[in-house]
Amino acid sequence: MAHQARPEAGWVALLRHGSPEADAHRSAAREDPVLRWGWEALLEGDGGPWMAYGTVLLDRRTRVRWLPHLGAVDEMGRLHLPPFLEALVPEGLRDLPPGWWAVLLGGMDATGRLLPEGAPPPAELLAQLGSQAPHLQGLICRELPTRLGMLEERPWLHAVDGGWMVDPRLRAWSRGLGACPEALQDLVPAALALGDPPIGRDEALLKGRVPPGMPSGWHEVVTRDLAGLPPEAEVPPLGDATWDRLAVRWGAPLPDPQPGYPGWEVHTHACADPFHWMAKGFHAFRAVDSEGALRAFGWAWAHFERLGSPFWARRAAINASAAAALWGDLPAARQWYERGGPQEGALRLLDEAEFKAAEGDVVGARDLARRAAEGLPDHPRPGIILGLLAAEQDDRAEVAYGLERIQVPVARCYLEGFLAGFQEPPPPDMTPDLAMEWQARRVHAGLEPLESVWPQIQACPNRPAALHAGLGLLEAFPQARTPTRLSELQVLADRIASPLHLERLARLWPSLEEAVVTDAGALLTRALRDRPSPAWVWVGPGDRGRLLGPDLSPPLGLLGRLRSAGSFDPVLVEDRVWRAFPLVWQGATVGSALVSLDPDAPSQGVEDLALLAPWVAQLAPRETPPRVEAGGLLTDGSEPMASVLRELERAAPTPLPVLILGPTGSGKELAAQELHRRSGRSGPLVPVNCSAFVETLMESELFGHVRGAFTGADRDRRGSIEAAEGGTLFLDEVADLSPRLQSLFLRVLQEHEVRRVGSDRAVRVDVRFVAATHKNLEALAVAGLFRRDLLYRLEGATLRLPSLRERRHEFPYLVPRLLVRAAEGLGLPVPDLAPGLAQALGRLPWEGNFRELRHALDRALLRCGEGPLAPDHFPELQRPAAKARTWQEATHAFQRDFLLETLRRARFNAADAADQLGLARPALYTTAKRLGVDLAAERQRWEAEAHPDLTRTDAP
Repeated sequence: MAHQARPEAGWVALLRHGSPEADAHRSAAREDPVLRWGWEALLEGDGGPWMAYGTVLLDRRTRVRWLPHLGAVDEMGRLHLPPFLEALVPEGLRDLPPGWWAVLLGGMDATGRLLPEGAPPPAELLAQLGSQAPHLQGLICRELPTRLGMLEERPWLHAVDGGWMVDPRLRAWSRGLGACPEALQDLVPAALALGDPPIGRDEALLKGRVPPGMPSGWHEVVTRDLAGLPPEAEVPPLGDATWDRLAVRWGAPLPDPQPGYPGWEVHTHACADPFHWMAKGFHAFRAVDSEGALRAFGWAWAHFERLGSPFWARRAAINASAAAALWGDLPAARQWYERGGPQEGALRLLDEAEFKAAEGDVVGARDLARRAAEGLPDHPRPGIILGLLAAEQDDRAEVAYGLERIQVPVARCYLEGFLAGFQEPPPPDMTPDLAMEWQARRVHAGLEPLESVWPQIQACPNRPAALHAGLGLLEAFPQARTPTRLSELQVLADRIASPLHLERLARLWPSLEEAVVTDAGALLTRALRDRPSPAWVWVGPGDRGRLLGPDLSPPLGLLGRLRSAGSFDPVLVEDRVWRAFPLVWQGATVGSALVSLDPDAPSQGVEDLALLAPWVAQLAPRETPPRVEAGGLLTDGSEPMASVLRELERAAPTPLPVLILGPTGSGKELAAQELHRRSGRSGPLVPVNCSAFVETLMESELFGHVRGAFTGADRDRRGSIEAAEGGTLFLDEVADLSPRLQSLFLRVLQEHEVRRVGSDRAVRVDVRFVAATHKNLEALAVAGLFRRDLLYRLEGATLRLPSLRERRHEFPYLVPRLLVRAAEGLGLPVPDLAPGLAQALGRLPWEGNFRELRHALDRALLRCGEGPLAPDHFPELQRPAAKARTWQEATHAFQRDFLLETLRRARFNAADAADQLGLARPALYTTAKRLGVDLAAERQRWEAEAHPDLTRTDAP
């Protein structure tokens, strides 16, 4: 299969939520911000953060235990490891003779010792090697023992950095160690960066204490830092990786890179030293790299949490909150703020005021800042915040009042410039965000052109301030609203996730009604022609669609698959990799894209093709719903409804009772109406809901009563059975009849006579009986809750209606006709259907069957307006579709997947797979047949995936 730049969302959802049907972008419960970032990066094709998260979960010893499971060995014998394991095996030890690493990883017992395999080596070699010798306990012999000297010229020894290694197949006969923690622990010295537990002064520091015996200068600085005070002097380097990185907090230069530590430009790595990430965060913050600072402080927090250091974890979280706020990720900033243990009282109000201001809620921010100022009369922050917010709202009186209480020079300078009308350019020592705001004010006043400030907006480290300034300028100058500028602000607004900003920005984009496209087909053809790799778009359903793209046609076989299936996995045909996938717009499939790729070129993105979906939707034919008669069953005549209709046609003209079974909302009453219509009976169809009455009223409802039969019976009344004379009585939810009524009704079925309540005279009736229920009558009969003889009487013929889930293929037929009925019921015009809407609705579970679908159509019609009915009108389509399965289906699927996984692990060796499963080989074949596993086809598919070069073909 061709390489994909991004993993499939379903695969990520399976890892993240345990189900491929879940929303891969949704955060899981109790998911910390660092792991959330890892999943988001993985969805974008960057697996680095997600893999590096292993250093957060596992200490060094545990990580080493994962080596045999995650280590991969290529044909040259080189060991390849995931990022969080790489630092645990020296680089020079990863290249060994072919087969050695395979034995070291896969030939160990539970204690880590190698297991002998094959024929034993010559006895003299074993004698020279010895048993349980010290040179067999680690992987490397630092000095070659004299007794092994004669092996030096033989292939039993291999020179590595720092010594020699004995062939693991030979070492296995002396029970040497494999790639286990005991063998690897001395190869890389212990360090906090590798996940080793802290010791000595590292341990004291993590507990928030000053370690004893600190060198000159360090004791005072560490004491002040732990107390939350700034340093008063510089400290000399210690030559210790952790402590020299700690000093970066106090302004010390970055220490040189060291083994086990990443370079300072790296954002993800296997390093587990939290003080490295704190230093990286401060360095990135000072370099105005807010995102880099956020990621680094996030790693620091995660590792402090792993080490059980709440003191430093809170500090890292507060730093991450500040970095996230500057970067513009306000949801993350709030999360980090809470993890950092926020201030209480007036200080918390002040922090909340800054969040409100960043979200664009100036009024709410000013209110909070005023309340904070009352509790902090001597604190400088409330006055600065109030002054800046007052300037934002052009409140000159409050700015002048606040200036008397503000002592910070930069803030005073900005507010004085505001009162002076920003007549002069900003001073050179102004902070970037205030300088940008100053220049933006000059643009509003007509003192500068807009182009003079836009570079400052792009470079401003305070991204919420940049968004606010940019929105203000584009609102004031419509001619400046270029797609590039709007897109830049859209990225910021999406990250900040402020409804106020998003609403303001949405008003700046041209509406769809304003964007007139004269020829969407020509636009698509031009876009496809200009692509670096050939691509085509299929518009329209099946054989009635058309192909857009280059003049060169794709292979006919692939074109046929594109028309019929709409998508297929990458295949190699005519020395090109071909891939097809659906184009989705507003949640519905509107067409398909086919792309041809060079198999030897770097993976080429196809995201630009997905962006063509809105134009494809314009070309896709809209369906006008057909007019249909009210009532009656709707079906396109396919299975499973075809069998139901055949049985209904056979039973309708007979006098036999009919039992209709099916889930709630599946159309049982409509089936009863259809039975009555086709029966040819002249009388009416009389429906009775057996669950709507208590027993005493139900008897009167069915059988009627005579005058004086009970209190309130002031006249004779015939029941529903008599009312259905010459026609059909439909008993809905018949399972809810009481035992006494079941007995009475059984006599009616047998004798066709009715005796009214209070009467001793029987009335002969000519009635066809139809009953329906969603319950299992057989199970109720076994439990003694339903009379078995009545069940036999009702089962003259049985109709089993399928659920709507079983009729997903009928949605293109059903949805337009149900829409007509819904529109007529609401008195609304019938809209056209957007392309692919029916198929999109068919992917939902519809637990309430037709009743739920009808209500969804009613609600969508109220939202629709004058345009076509589109996926946006169905909130149900915005939620991830749940995959409804019975216990038996889920068990069957698990057994099938487990069998396939075992077969792949055994390389489709049936004997090995049966042994792993604890089955005899014939039992494995029987199990595979029961689960629907075609062993030959699955083996062929596995071989194609494992060895694609052996399965190249020039035919589709």
